[in-house]
Amino acid sequence: MKRNQSKITVLFAAFCLSLMLCSFASSSENPAVAAPETTEEAKPKLTVSLELGEVTYKHYCTPCHGMKGNGNGFNAGSLLVKPANHTDAKFMSARNDAKLFDTINLGGVEVAKSTLMPPWGVNLGDEKIKSVVLYLRELCQCKAAKNW
Repeated sequence: MKRNQSKITVLFAAFCLSLMLCSFASSSENPAVAAPETTEEAKPKLTVSLELGEVTYKHYCTPCHGMKGNGNGFNAGSLLVKPANHTDAKFMSARNDAKLFDTINLGGVEVAKSTLMPPWGVNLGDEKIKSVVLYLRELCQCKAAKNW
């Protein structure tokens, strides 16, 4: 019985290996089957826009900052540091767009703010972050004293 199980295991392993080899050979011979390229040209180019900023903000920022941007998201109550109120024009106008960009991109700790604000740069990219900055200006109905 044990001998039959060993034979079955060896045959199964050989079968799996042959499938892998066949798959590898066919994908390297046929460029249509090859893995897609991950070059910069293959990625769709996003356009900075208020609409993109709103969608991105609602997906990534509302758990802490809230749907209205007032700092009362559903996670806010469990955080040691209250999230920023993005509707506060006085608070927001004291921060230029570059500062907002850096905070979103690098996270709070890199701009001497809350360590609870994660760095979103790798997830979002420049176009989405700039779009979020546009949306933040829409939320606060304000402009920065100094900009980019």
